[in-house]
Amino acid sequence: MPFVHSLARSTKADKQGWCAPVELGEAAPHYISFVIPVDENGAFFKTYSCEAVTSRNKEKIITSHELAAQGADSFLLHVDAEDFWFVVKPVLKAARRLPYVGKLKHPDFRFLFTEIEPAELNKLDDLCDREHTFIMGCDPFTHYSGVKKRAQHA
Repeated sequence: MPFVHSLARSTKADKQGWCAPVELGEAAPHYISFVIPVDENGAFFKTYSCEAVTSRNKEKIITSHELAAQGADSFLLHVDAEDFWFVVKPVLKAARRLPYVGKLKHPDFRFLFTEIEPAELNKLDDLCDREHTFIMGCDPFTHYSGVKKRAQHA
């Protein structure tokens, strides 16, 4: 199943696209976005895997959840008995589907990506404040090849 990813918009070798924040370094300003891959025809997959990390007693617990397509441009994520709606971010058509332009490896990086955003941003903040749970999409340290080596040199 493809993943939701937390990536940053970037330009590499004059090509605009997405890369992992760890590839930008701490000094580089960047805004992290939730993005999802689209298939070869530009269509959404029916479901995406989405991971959340919860911090409890100095321990980090990562859980996997399912983001499911609901109509043309809406997606539903169910976490801890709560529903979170996401929608495709309205952008110019040329920027709607962009490639991954970084150097890390993941099976999804062969696809183009579309940015999604929470329908109610404060609900994610509330989840973080109340449950110490942060929606991250895909844990890069578990699923991206090359991230551990890069993180040591950053």
